[in-house]
Amino acid sequence: MPGVKAKASTPPKVRQPSFRERFWAWWEGYEIKPPPPRPITTPSSGHDVRFEPERPFWETARVRLAQDLWGEGFITPGDAEYVSSMAKYFGLDPAMSVLDIGAGLGGATRTMSENFGVWVTGLESRPELVEAGMALSVKSGLAKRAPVVAFDPANLEGKPNSIDCIFSKDFMYSIKDKAEFLKSVEMLLKSRGQFLFTDYVIDRKKGRTSGVEEWIEKEPTAVHPWSVEDYREVLSQLHMDIRVVEDNTQTCKAIISKGWADFARRIEAAGDVEPDMATALLEEADLWARRMALFDAGELKVCRFHVLKRDTKRLLSSW
Repeated sequence: MPGVKAKASTPPKVRQPSFRERFWAWWEGYEIKPPPPRPITTPSSGHDVRFEPERPFWETARVRLAQDLWGEGFITPGDAEYVSSMAKYFGLDPAMSVLDIGAGLGGATRTMSENFGVWVTGLESRPELVEAGMALSVKSGLAKRAPVVAFDPANLEGKPNSIDCIFSKDFMYSIKDKAEFLKSVEMLLKSRGQFLFTDYVIDRKKGRTSGVEEWIEKEPTAVHPWSVEDYREVLSQLHMDIRVVEDNTQTCKAIISKGWADFARRIEAAGDVEPDMATALLEEADLWARRMALFDAGELKVCRFHVLKRDTKRLLSSW
């Protein structure tokens, strides 16, 4: 009709899969294409813009996700109960000095301090985790008894023969020059001091398989895994005795599976996750899927080592 403009046809809206649907597709092992990127809206567009509450700069999506998976203060599998079950082998008492190397957010640092009444210093190399870990220690009232401080793994320093116990969880595989690092650990420990750590280790007989090489390439940070035999050879050249080597792979697999299953149930109940969490979550899921595949294939293991520094005074007197 004259003077009447025809309305432009509006294409029907295509329903895009929610993040929950995409996550469950990954969880169940089938593929679903992610939705295309949404256009960014600004106040000038006339649409409402929602702003996230301001967070500390270190509280990234990945940091929040790790704690959702493994517990407050933890960025790797193994919560306070797990840490306590290992630390009990130290026979800790309040007179002892303890280091937690690769402390992350300081979960293990605070656990040992609270459960055994000791003063523990957490050493962490990533600045954002140092900031976050120390903030959590302050929040817990443990700023002095369980501080998290920065250190350089390539230059582990301290007063010789000053530490009773050194603890480390899932960190050593990230050290490039482990032989030199272990020398520094031996230097820091008192005579009869203890070093207890867990680490991802490869099978020497199988070597660096294609699966291991792909895992190394796709890890978010550089990793340099050793075999159990590599550790035995280097520690035997120091004043260190390996008292225990235990394959903890099955225990860790159970912890990992439970962490993800619990998280998946929470997503199902909540309906979705925050937008900034989606990318971090899918990346983290792929990371653990690769690791679990190597655990299943026997190409990667999680081992617990309990090492004792020899009595140097007795050694000197016998020469």
